[in-house]
Amino acid sequence: YGAVVAQASRPDRVADDELAAAQEAYEQQRWAVAYALLAAADRQGLLDAEQLDRLGTVAYLTGATEDAALAWERAYRTYLRDGAVARGVRCAFWLGLVLVVRGEHARGGGWLQRAQRELAEAGLDCVEHGYLQLPAGLRVLHSDPAAAHATFQEVTAVADRFGDPDLQALCRLGQGQALVAAGDAPGGVSMLDEAMVAVTTGEVSPIASGLIYCAVILACRDVFDVRRAQEWTVALSRWCAGQPDLKPYRGQCLVHRSEIMQLRGDWSDALDEVRQACAHLSDPPGDPVFGMALYQQAQLLRLRGELGRAEEAYRRASECGHPAQPGLALLRLAQGRVDDAMAAIRRLG
Repeated sequence: YGAVVAQASRPDRVADDELAAAQEAYEQQRWAVAYALLAAADRQGLLDAEQLDRLGTVAYLTGATEDAALAWERAYRTYLRDGAVARGVRCAFWLGLVLVVRGEHARGGGWLQRAQRELAEAGLDCVEHGYLQLPAGLRVLHSDPAAAHATFQEVTAVADRFGDPDLQALCRLGQGQALVAAGDAPGGVSMLDEAMVAVTTGEVSPIASGLIYCAVILACRDVFDVRRAQEWTVALSRWCAGQPDLKPYRGQCLVHRSEIMQLRGDWSDALDEVRQACAHLSDPPGDPVFGMALYQQAQLLRLRGELGRAEEAYRRASECGHPAQPGLALLRLAQGRVDDAMAAIRRLG
Protein backbone atom coordinates (compact mmCIF):
# COMPACT_ATOMS: atom_id res chain seq x y z
CA TYR A 1 0.00 0.00 0.00
CA GLY A 2 2.84 2.40 0.91
CA ALA A 3 4.53 1.85 -2.44
CA VAL A 4 1.28 2.60 -4.28
CA VAL A 5 0.77 5.85 -2.34
CA ALA A 6 4.38 6.92 -3.01
CA GLN A 7 4.00 6.21 -6.72
CA ALA A 8 0.73 8.14 -6.89
CA SER A 9 2.14 11.18 -5.09
CA ARG A 10 5.36 11.39 -7.11
CA PRO A 11 3.87 13.39 -10.05
CA ASP A 12 2.50 15.97 -7.60
CA ARG A 13 5.91 16.31 -5.97
CA VAL A 14 7.57 16.72 -9.37
CA ALA A 15 5.03 19.40 -10.34
CA ASP A 16 5.56 21.25 -7.06
CA ASP A 17 9.33 21.12 -7.58
CA GLU A 18 9.02 22.51 -11.10
CA LEU A 19 6.80 25.36 -9.98
CA ALA A 20 9.14 26.13 -7.08
CA ALA A 21 12.07 26.19 -9.50
CA ALA A 22 10.12 28.54 -11.79
CA GLN A 23 9.41 30.84 -8.85
CA GLU A 24 13.09 30.86 -7.90
CA ALA A 25 14.17 31.60 -11.49
CA TYR A 26 11.64 34.45 -11.66
CA GLU A 27 12.93 36.00 -8.44
CA GLN A 28 16.50 35.75 -9.77
CA GLN A 29 15.43 37.41 -13.07
CA ARG A 30 16.42 34.36 -15.10
CA TRP A 31 13.53 34.96 -17.45
CA ALA A 32 14.26 32.24 -20.04
CA VAL A 33 14.51 29.53 -17.37
CA ALA A 34 11.32 30.73 -15.68
CA TYR A 35 9.56 30.80 -19.06
CA ALA A 36 10.64 27.28 -19.97
CA LEU A 37 9.59 25.85 -16.60
CA LEU A 38 6.23 27.64 -16.54
CA ALA A 39 5.50 26.72 -20.16
CA ALA A 40 6.26 23.06 -19.38
CA ALA A 41 3.97 23.16 -16.34
CA ASP A 42 1.28 24.84 -18.43
CA ARG A 43 1.37 22.03 -20.99
CA GLN A 44 0.48 19.72 -18.10
CA GLY A 45 -2.40 21.98 -17.06
CA LEU A 46 -0.79 22.88 -13.73
CA LEU A 47 -0.97 26.69 -13.73
CA ASP A 48 -3.47 28.73 -11.76
CA ALA A 49 -4.40 32.34 -12.61
CA GLU A 50 -1.45 33.88 -10.80
CA GLN A 51 1.01 31.53 -12.50
CA LEU A 52 -0.56 32.21 -15.91
CA ASP A 53 -0.10 35.92 -15.19
CA ARG A 54 3.56 35.25 -14.41
CA LEU A 55 3.89 33.16 -17.58
CA GLY A 56 2.66 36.19 -19.53
CA THR A 57 5.28 38.39 -17.88
CA VAL A 58 8.25 36.11 -18.55
CA ALA A 59 7.07 35.40 -22.09
CA TYR A 60 7.00 39.14 -22.77
CA LEU A 61 10.39 39.72 -21.17
CA THR A 62 11.96 37.03 -23.38
CA GLY A 63 10.42 38.49 -26.54
CA ALA A 64 7.57 36.00 -27.02
CA THR A 65 4.94 38.72 -27.26
CA GLU A 66 2.19 36.59 -28.78
CA ASP A 67 2.68 33.85 -26.18
CA ALA A 68 2.54 36.57 -23.52
CA ALA A 69 -0.75 37.85 -24.93
CA LEU A 70 -2.27 34.36 -24.87
CA ALA A 71 -1.10 33.74 -21.29
CA TRP A 72 -2.45 37.08 -20.04
CA GLU A 73 -5.75 36.47 -21.81
CA ARG A 74 -6.09 33.08 -20.10
CA ALA A 75 -5.05 34.59 -16.75
CA TYR A 76 -7.70 37.29 -17.20
CA ARG A 77 -10.42 34.72 -17.86
CA THR A 78 -9.29 32.48 -14.99
CA TYR A 79 -9.21 35.37 -12.52
CA LEU A 80 -12.72 36.41 -13.56
CA ARG A 81 -13.96 32.84 -13.27
CA ASP A 82 -12.53 32.75 -9.74
CA GLY A 83 -14.17 36.06 -8.84
CA ALA A 84 -10.89 38.01 -8.69
CA VAL A 85 -12.05 40.79 -11.00
CA ALA A 86 -9.40 43.36 -10.05
CA ARG A 87 -6.55 40.91 -10.68
CA GLY A 88 -8.08 39.98 -14.03
CA VAL A 89 -8.39 43.63 -14.99
CA ARG A 90 -4.71 44.15 -14.15
CA CYS A 91 -3.83 41.37 -16.64
CA ALA A 92 -6.02 42.99 -19.28
CA PHE A 93 -4.31 46.34 -18.65
CA TRP A 94 -0.80 44.98 -19.20
CA LEU A 95 -1.96 43.00 -22.21
CA GLY A 96 -3.53 46.09 -23.73
CA LEU A 97 -0.59 48.32 -22.91
CA VAL A 98 2.15 46.10 -24.35
CA LEU A 99 0.11 45.60 -27.52
CA VAL A 100 -0.32 49.37 -27.92
CA VAL A 101 3.42 49.93 -27.29
CA ARG A 102 4.13 47.32 -29.96
CA GLY A 103 1.96 49.24 -32.41
CA GLU A 104 -1.17 47.03 -32.28
CA HIS A 105 -3.41 49.93 -31.29
CA ALA A 106 -6.80 48.45 -32.22
CA ARG A 107 -6.19 45.14 -30.46
CA GLY A 108 -4.56 46.75 -27.43
CA GLY A 109 -7.26 49.42 -27.19
CA GLY A 110 -9.91 46.74 -27.29
CA TRP A 111 -8.42 45.03 -24.23
CA LEU A 112 -8.19 48.32 -22.37
CA GLN A 113 -11.85 49.05 -23.15
CA ARG A 114 -12.85 45.56 -22.00
CA ALA A 115 -10.98 46.09 -18.73
CA GLN A 116 -12.77 49.43 -18.21
CA ARG A 117 -16.17 47.83 -18.75
CA GLU A 118 -15.43 44.88 -16.48
CA LEU A 119 -14.28 47.11 -13.65
CA ALA A 120 -17.23 49.48 -14.01
CA GLU A 121 -19.67 46.58 -13.85
CA ALA A 122 -17.96 45.15 -10.77
CA GLY A 123 -18.20 48.47 -8.90
CA LEU A 124 -14.93 47.88 -7.04
CA ASP A 125 -12.80 50.47 -5.26
CA CYS A 126 -9.35 49.31 -6.29
CA VAL A 127 -6.05 50.61 -7.65
CA GLU A 128 -6.80 49.22 -11.11
CA HIS A 129 -9.06 52.26 -11.68
CA GLY A 130 -5.86 54.31 -11.65
CA TYR A 131 -4.09 52.05 -14.12
CA LEU A 132 -6.97 52.34 -16.55
CA GLN A 133 -6.84 56.14 -16.41
CA LEU A 134 -3.25 56.22 -17.67
CA PRO A 135 -4.13 55.78 -21.39
CA ALA A 136 -6.38 58.88 -21.21
CA GLY A 137 -3.41 60.96 -20.08
CA LEU A 138 -1.13 59.46 -22.71
CA ARG A 139 -3.62 60.20 -25.51
CA VAL A 140 -3.48 63.99 -24.88
CA LEU A 141 0.15 64.16 -23.74
CA HIS A 142 1.28 66.25 -26.71
CA SER A 143 -2.00 67.82 -27.85
CA ASP A 144 -3.05 69.08 -24.41
CA PRO A 145 -0.20 68.62 -21.90
CA ALA A 146 -2.05 70.56 -19.18
CA ALA A 147 -4.96 68.08 -19.32
CA ALA A 148 -2.51 65.18 -19.37
CA HIS A 149 -0.72 66.56 -16.30
CA ALA A 150 -4.04 66.92 -14.46
CA THR A 151 -4.94 63.31 -15.29
CA PHE A 152 -1.60 61.99 -14.07
CA GLN A 153 -1.92 64.03 -10.86
CA GLU A 154 -5.36 62.55 -10.27
CA VAL A 155 -4.04 59.03 -10.83
CA THR A 156 -1.10 59.73 -8.50
CA ALA A 157 -3.62 60.24 -5.69
CA VAL A 158 -5.03 56.77 -6.42
CA ALA A 159 -1.56 55.24 -6.55
CA ASP A 160 -0.58 56.86 -3.26
CA ARG A 161 -3.80 55.80 -1.55
CA PHE A 162 -3.18 52.16 -2.43
CA GLY A 163 0.62 52.34 -2.11
CA ASP A 164 1.22 50.86 -5.56
CA PRO A 165 4.89 51.41 -6.61
CA ASP A 166 4.37 50.67 -10.32
CA LEU A 167 1.50 53.10 -10.67
CA GLN A 168 3.29 55.75 -8.59
CA ALA A 169 6.33 55.60 -10.85
CA LEU A 170 4.27 55.58 -14.05
CA CYS A 171 2.35 58.64 -12.83
CA ARG A 172 5.52 60.55 -12.06
CA LEU A 173 6.79 59.63 -15.51
CA GLY A 174 3.57 60.95 -17.05
CA GLN A 175 3.71 64.18 -15.05
CA GLY A 176 7.31 64.72 -16.10
CA GLN A 177 6.51 64.09 -19.75
CA ALA A 178 3.54 66.48 -19.58
CA LEU A 179 5.64 69.24 -18.03
CA VAL A 180 8.29 68.78 -20.71
CA ALA A 181 5.61 68.88 -23.43
CA ALA A 182 4.24 72.11 -21.89
CA GLY A 183 7.67 73.75 -22.07
CA ASP A 184 8.67 73.36 -18.42
CA ALA A 185 11.81 71.31 -19.01
CA PRO A 186 13.38 71.89 -15.53
CA GLY A 187 10.19 70.87 -13.73
CA GLY A 188 9.68 67.96 -16.07
CA VAL A 189 13.13 66.41 -15.77
CA SER A 190 12.98 66.81 -12.00
CA MET A 191 9.81 64.68 -11.97
CA LEU A 192 11.42 62.20 -14.37
CA ASP A 193 14.37 61.86 -11.98
CA GLU A 194 11.91 61.04 -9.21
CA ALA A 195 10.35 58.30 -11.31
CA MET A 196 13.81 56.90 -12.06
CA VAL A 197 14.76 56.74 -8.37
CA ALA A 198 11.96 54.22 -7.81
CA VAL A 199 13.15 52.20 -10.78
CA THR A 200 16.84 52.11 -9.86
CA THR A 201 16.09 51.10 -6.26
CA GLY A 202 14.17 48.04 -7.46
CA GLU A 203 10.74 49.17 -6.27
CA VAL A 204 9.15 48.81 -9.72
CA SER A 205 8.30 45.64 -11.67
CA PRO A 206 10.42 44.72 -14.74
CA ILE A 207 7.92 45.68 -17.45
CA ALA A 208 7.14 49.06 -15.89
CA SER A 209 10.86 49.64 -15.26
CA GLY A 210 11.76 49.10 -18.91
CA LEU A 211 9.00 51.41 -20.12
CA ILE A 212 10.09 54.14 -17.71
CA TYR A 213 13.81 53.86 -18.56
CA CYS A 214 13.16 54.23 -22.29
CA ALA A 215 10.59 57.03 -21.93
CA VAL A 216 12.81 59.06 -19.59
CA ILE A 217 15.82 58.81 -21.91
CA LEU A 218 13.71 59.91 -24.88
CA ALA A 219 12.36 62.88 -22.91
CA CYS A 220 15.88 63.94 -21.87
CA ARG A 221 17.05 63.63 -25.46
CA ASP A 222 14.12 65.72 -26.71
CA VAL A 223 15.07 68.64 -24.42
CA PHE A 224 18.80 68.20 -25.23
CA ASP A 225 19.66 67.30 -21.65
CA VAL A 226 22.67 65.28 -22.74
CA ARG A 227 24.04 64.77 -19.24
CA ARG A 228 20.82 63.19 -17.99
CA ALA A 229 20.34 61.17 -21.17
CA GLN A 230 23.85 59.77 -20.80
CA GLU A 231 23.42 59.04 -17.08
CA TRP A 232 20.13 57.17 -17.54
CA THR A 233 21.45 55.34 -20.62
CA VAL A 234 24.32 54.01 -18.52
CA ALA A 235 21.80 52.94 -15.87
CA LEU A 236 19.63 51.24 -18.52
CA SER A 237 22.67 49.43 -19.91
CA ARG A 238 23.50 48.16 -16.44
CA TRP A 239 19.89 47.10 -15.87
CA CYS A 240 19.79 45.17 -19.16
CA ALA A 241 23.17 43.55 -18.49
CA GLY A 242 21.84 42.15 -15.22
CA GLN A 243 19.11 40.29 -17.16
CA PRO A 244 20.81 38.42 -20.03
CA ASP A 245 17.52 36.89 -21.22
CA LEU A 246 15.79 40.26 -21.52
CA LYS A 247 14.54 40.93 -25.05
CA PRO A 248 12.47 44.16 -24.89
CA TYR A 249 14.29 47.42 -24.09
CA ARG A 250 17.75 46.06 -24.98
CA GLY A 251 17.51 47.20 -28.60
CA GLN A 252 16.38 50.69 -27.61
CA CYS A 253 19.20 50.79 -25.07
CA LEU A 254 21.70 50.07 -27.87
CA VAL A 255 20.19 52.88 -29.95
CA HIS A 256 20.58 55.35 -27.08
CA ARG A 257 24.16 54.18 -26.47
CA SER A 258 24.84 54.84 -30.16
CA GLU A 259 23.37 58.35 -29.86
CA ILE A 260 25.64 59.14 -26.90
CA MET A 261 28.67 57.85 -28.81
CA GLN A 262 27.68 60.03 -31.76
CA LEU A 263 27.56 63.11 -29.54
CA ARG A 264 31.08 62.31 -28.35
CA GLY A 265 32.29 62.03 -31.96
CA ASP A 266 32.84 58.25 -31.79
CA TRP A 267 31.06 57.67 -35.09
CA SER A 268 32.58 54.26 -35.91
CA ASP A 269 31.71 52.82 -32.49
CA ALA A 270 28.27 54.42 -32.69
CA LEU A 271 27.65 52.74 -36.06
CA ASP A 272 28.73 49.36 -34.68
CA GLU A 273 26.37 49.82 -31.74
CA VAL A 274 23.37 50.69 -33.90
CA ARG A 275 24.07 47.75 -36.19
CA GLN A 276 23.79 45.52 -33.14
CA ALA A 277 20.53 47.27 -32.31
CA CYS A 278 19.14 46.62 -35.80
CA ALA A 279 20.09 42.94 -35.60
CA HIS A 280 18.51 42.61 -32.16
CA LEU A 281 15.31 44.43 -33.10
CA SER A 282 14.73 42.55 -36.36
CA ASP A 283 14.27 39.19 -34.61
CA PRO A 284 11.38 38.74 -34.23
CA PRO A 285 10.16 41.32 -36.76
CA GLY A 286 7.62 43.98 -35.94
CA ASP A 287 9.32 45.86 -33.11
CA PRO A 288 8.43 49.58 -33.57
CA VAL A 289 11.83 50.60 -32.16
CA PHE A 290 13.41 49.11 -35.31
CA GLY A 291 12.50 52.32 -37.17
CA MET A 292 14.34 54.38 -34.54
CA ALA A 293 17.42 52.21 -34.98
CA LEU A 294 17.32 52.58 -38.76
CA TYR A 295 17.01 56.36 -38.44
CA GLN A 296 20.04 56.48 -36.14
CA GLN A 297 21.96 54.33 -38.61
CA ALA A 298 20.99 56.72 -41.41
CA GLN A 299 22.18 59.71 -39.37
CA LEU A 300 25.60 58.15 -38.86
CA LEU A 301 25.95 57.07 -42.48
CA ARG A 302 25.12 60.64 -43.56
CA LEU A 303 27.73 62.09 -41.23
CA ARG A 304 30.32 59.67 -42.61
CA GLY A 305 29.51 60.73 -46.18
CA GLU A 306 27.91 57.42 -47.19
CA LEU A 307 24.96 59.25 -48.72
CA GLY A 308 23.49 56.45 -50.82
CA ARG A 309 23.38 54.03 -47.89
CA ALA A 310 22.02 56.80 -45.67
CA GLU A 311 19.15 57.46 -48.08
CA GLU A 312 18.22 53.77 -48.07
CA ALA A 313 18.25 53.70 -44.25
CA TYR A 314 16.05 56.81 -44.04
CA ARG A 315 13.62 55.19 -46.48
CA ARG A 316 13.44 51.98 -44.43
CA ALA A 317 13.02 53.95 -41.20
CA SER A 318 10.07 55.79 -42.74
CA GLU A 319 8.53 52.50 -43.88
CA CYS A 320 8.77 51.29 -40.27
CA GLY A 321 6.81 54.32 -39.08
CA HIS A 322 9.67 56.50 -37.84
CA PRO A 323 9.85 60.09 -39.19
CA ALA A 324 12.68 60.52 -41.70
CA GLN A 325 13.03 64.23 -40.92
CA PRO A 326 15.00 66.29 -40.18
CA GLY A 327 17.73 63.84 -41.17
CA LEU A 328 16.50 63.42 -44.73
CA ALA A 329 16.49 67.20 -45.25
CA LEU A 330 20.11 67.32 -44.07
CA LEU A 331 20.89 64.52 -46.52
CA ARG A 332 19.38 66.54 -49.38
CA LEU A 333 21.56 69.48 -48.32
CA ALA A 334 24.65 67.25 -48.35
CA GLN A 335 23.64 66.06 -51.85
CA GLY A 336 23.51 69.67 -53.02
CA ARG A 337 19.71 69.56 -53.42
CA VAL A 338 19.15 72.80 -51.51
CA ASP A 339 15.62 73.47 -52.80
CA ASP A 340 14.47 69.98 -51.79
CA ALA A 341 16.02 70.43 -48.34
CA MET A 342 14.27 73.79 -47.87
CA ALA A 343 10.92 72.35 -48.99
CA ALA A 344 11.24 69.48 -46.51
CA ILE A 345 12.02 71.85 -43.63
CA ARG A 346 9.08 74.09 -44.55
CA ARG A 347 6.76 71.05 -44.48
CA LEU A 348 7.97 70.30 -40.96
CA GLY A 349 7.05 73.83 -39.88
